[in-house]
Amino acid sequence: MKLNSVAAAAIMTVLGVSLAFGSVIPKKPVQTADKTAVVPAQEEKVKQLKDILFKLVRQDEYLDEVIETLDTANAKLTAQDISALSLSLKMIRGNLDNVAALNKTQFAGIQPGLNLSTYTRTILSYSAKMNKKASRVGLLSAALAAKNKKTVMRDAVSSSITKKGGKIRGKNITQLLEEQQAIKQLSADIKNLKSSSARLTATSKWLYIVSK
Repeated sequence: MKLNSVAAAAIMTVLGVSLAFGSVIPKKPVQTADKTAVVPAQEEKVKQLKDILFKLVRQDEYLDEVIETLDTANAKLTAQDISALSLSLKMIRGNLDNVAALNKTQFAGIQPGLNLSTYTRTILSYSAKMNKKASRVGLLSAALAAKNKKTVMRDAVSSSITKKGGKIRGKNITQLLEEQQAIKQLSADIKNLKSSSARLTATSKWLYIVSK
């Protein structure tokens, strides 16, 4: 009986320790550890996606400026004005290519459980908007090219009639041909812009898919 009393006392001691300190398996601390591991990763990804979105918003504003210049009623653009538009489109294209590359780097870093679809969906929305605006620029450029060609043909006939072949309506044939060459370059830059915009939209679409 003495041995049984000692054993009973030992069992009671073990039970007392267990009741005092709770379960041996700490469930809540494990969950907290998992959560704290996810939060920094999500914050970092959100920061990176916001940076991509900021870059897209800027390019969207730049394209609006190009469209406004081309779409101005009765706009009288010189060869220098058109060349400046070409430079703007080259810059926008380079920035779109950069964003498309950033999209690709995000693929491998997207982890399950990260709530990022709100940001990637917005990136996709802006990419699609850029696509539409690039097409709009193309239509406006085509209209400008047609107008310039018509003017060149009309003034070429007029200048051949005049003895001196001087200025016709404020412009001579040399100026008009320079504008025509600038428009040709503008069309090439728009074509490249459309290609870059299409690649951007494709990478944005895949980024949104993997983040869902």
